[in-house]
Amino acid sequence: MNIQTTFGSRLKEFRKLKKMSGEDLGEVIGVGRGQISHIENDKTLPTLEGFIKLLNAFPELDGHWLACGVGEMIRTEPVVEGSIEAANCWKLLELERAKSNTYLELLKSNNVKIE
Repeated sequence: MNIQTTFGSRLKEFRKLKKMSGEDLGEVIGVGRGQISHIENDKTLPTLEGFIKLLNAFPELDGHWLACGVGEMIRTEPVVEGSIEAANCWKLLELERAKSNTYLELLKSNNVKIE
């Protein structure tokens, strides 16, 4: 297997391994085919929520490999749904959302216009 140096190239390699179209993969993480193309061509990255949805949909996919290129694409022991490892991802997402909402409320309370 070729060494993939970017998140986008690794995602594309995994998608092709699964014989999925960009549209199919987009449905898994809640984005359109065009957004998948942008991710695979390293023009953008998925949201944290999209990344977590992807890992939950494909427990065999090693998130460390996908994010950093370290290790193997396919896990030898998949993350079990409801496990501490899976739960930590969702806790991180909840904390990030709470932090974002706090910033938005602070900006609004100081009459800062948000576009």
